[in-house]
Amino acid sequence: MFILSQCLVAVATLLDLASFQFKSRDAILICLFSSVLLTSAHFILLDNFSAASLMFIAALRYGYCIFARQKSVMIIFMLLSILAVLATWQNWFSFIALLATLIQTYASFQGKDFTLRCLMVFGTVCWVLHNILVFSPMAVLMELVFLSSNLIGLWRFYRTKSIGIN
Repeated sequence: MFILSQCLVAVATLLDLASFQFKSRDAILICLFSSVLLTSAHFILLDNFSAASLMFIAALRYGYCIFARQKSVMIIFMLLSILAVLATWQNWFSFIALLATLIQTYASFQGKDFTLRCLMVFGTVCWVLHNILVFSPMAVLMELVFLSSNLIGLWRFYRTKSIGIN
């Protein structure tokens, strides 16, 4: 099951790599929706049900955010995430996954691409730490690729604004 879990997250990594190379917020969210569904299955295979449930909720969240961004629904997704961790608590690693999810939930409901990207950096760092602690090497790699892709996208799309080039 470990090898299969790592294969699923390898495909998710490709989707993450693509995600932040799009300028369109919707294209970013479609890639993330697909990626986190695969990552949820990966965590199920590793018997990490807190992370699996958080990733499944994240998929629902990304799917919702493609079409709408009502702040009241953001609160519902945050509460669902907290309840999911309470119901599936395994160890303190679950808290790190929850923190990552709450940050990324807030990010998903931001209207501006720049704000979404910046907040995702912080949530991704939490996921990197979580995945190191649960020993999922491909998930660590996936999050590092995701972080790198996001930072490259930030640089590509926003460097001209910071140095005054049109």
